[in-house]
Amino acid sequence: ISGTEKRKYDYQFSIQEIRPGVLDVQEYLGKGSTPVNSLGGFTTKGLPALVLIFHPYYADTFSMKCEGLATLKGQRTWQIYFRQRADKPNRIRAYRIGVNGESHPVALKGRAWFVEDTYQIVSLQADLISTLPDIQLTVDHTAIEYGPVHFGSRGVDMWLPQTAELYKI
Repeated sequence: ISGTEKRKYDYQFSIQEIRPGVLDVQEYLGKGSTPVNSLGGFTTKGLPALVLIFHPYYADTFSMKCEGLATLKGQRTWQIYFRQRADKPNRIRAYRIGVNGESHPVALKGRAWFVEDTYQIVSLQADLISTLPDIQLTVDHTAIEYGPVHFGSRGVDMWLPQTAELYKI
């Protein structure tokens, strides 16, 4: 598939700890009450879960380095580089061809930006460390912008994905 397509979805995401050290992530994408059609046969899931790279259960599977303060969209942020460790299992991203197909883990590297004083994530970019010839994947770039979403019933703001761009070849 080539070209650009923009889509807007109704989106639900839940995460719960099913046993110590294991998180279960569930997602539903829809347009109103209708499930989303896969673009070119691809369904992308797991975008909100990418931030779990920084969760204590998963952070030790990445090497991380603070690259210092940066300015992103006029805001002071901490810039953090991350890279999947070769000696640790990849539990963040994988591809599956077909419903019952074999899982193909994807090792990621990238950067994330966190607000200087609140440490809220504002942006995350991730790329493949190496290609996956078995599924002919040579490029996998994800860029996610985060922002506050207010939940009035609980009086709380959560920083959730606002936009996501995906490039796959």
